[in-house]
Amino acid sequence: MTQWERIDGFTSPAEYERFVAYIEAQVAAGIAREVAVDRAYGRGEIYGGRWFEDLQTGRCWRLVDPDPPFRGVWEPVTPTVD
Repeated sequence: MTQWERIDGFTSPAEYERFVAYIEAQVAAGIAREVAVDRAYGRGEIYGGRWFEDLQTGRCWRLVDPDPPFRGVWEPVTPTVD
């Protein structure tokens, strides 16, 4: 079972790139899939990023890239319901 953990800021561009490679490998292995971003979701007024579903748990996560001074984030999300 996957054990994804929240990341509140990447320490360097290299760490972010390694994480992107990791999550893309999870998709390639069929453990996760990239899903459409919920455009209405903006926790903390940080919008967008890439969203992924953990296919083992059904939980959605989002990856927002760093934009200094913001260091990026990997966090679980709950899509809004219309």
